[in-house]
Amino acid sequence: MTAKDISQLPASPPISPGFLSWVAELVHEHRERLLTHARRRGLDAEDALDAVQESFFSFFRLPEAREIARDSDDSVKLLTVILRHNLMNRRRKHSRQSKARLLLEAGEAARDTATSEELISRTEQLAWMHGCISRMAQLQRRVVMLSLLDEQPSGEVGKLLGISDGYVRVLLHRAREQLRHCSFEYDGL
Repeated sequence: MTAKDISQLPASPPISPGFLSWVAELVHEHRERLLTHARRRGLDAEDALDAVQESFFSFFRLPEAREIARDSDDSVKLLTVILRHNLMNRRRKHSRQSKARLLLEAGEAARDTATSEELISRTEQLAWMHGCISRMAQLQRRVVMLSLLDEQPSGEVGKLLGISDGYVRVLLHRAREQLRHCSFEYDGL
């Protein structure tokens, strides 16, 4: 862009005097107190500054922010509440991420310890069980799927399938016996 192009751009709207002064005053007046509050809540200096900045941004998005900023007590109270909520959200997010990271690491550790022979053995067992379950009657197969695989209580399985609780138990017993004595083999195994 040349100087000529820049000179042809429309002028930005005029800013009224004091438009940003209330923002600067509010930030300078309450920044230190909010930073101290965030630091007391366990954040390091950098995270505390980020949390305080997020709180100010949230405050400035409010339609009545300028009016609230006129009263120092009201503005610091609202900013403190916003900061607390931001901190709680950060903790929740961090907690969820930590739990997810631990689960992923545990899953990776479990996968790393299994040898290829163990994995093949488990796969063969699953294929065998799948073959045996597929040979069961449809109602018995549904009971097994809901009870054992979906971990539904037998009363709930009975309601879902429209059969009595006792009949669910009988079907599960028969299914277990059938699995114990199943001689199903897939082609090629």
